Amino acid sequence: MLIFGWGWRVTHLRTLTLRCPHCGNTAAHPLYKRVLKLSLFFIPLIPLRVKHTVQCTACATSRDVDPANVH
Repeated sequence: MLIFGWGWRVTHLRTLTLRCPHCGNTAAHPLYKRVLKLSLFFIPLIPLRVKHTVQCTACATSRDVDPANVH
């Protein structure tokens, strides 16, 4: 019997001060790296997908960031 699954691992990379395109406020935007990993026996093994997102702290809107723009 094999136990497998998947789950997101979220890492906070840095906090940026940006103007939100949704609400128009200049606020802090944490930059997150999200990795979807396949797990076997509760051990994350294989990364399936990587996403970078920023989230506005004023209105809680999040949007994806192109990985080429993340330094």
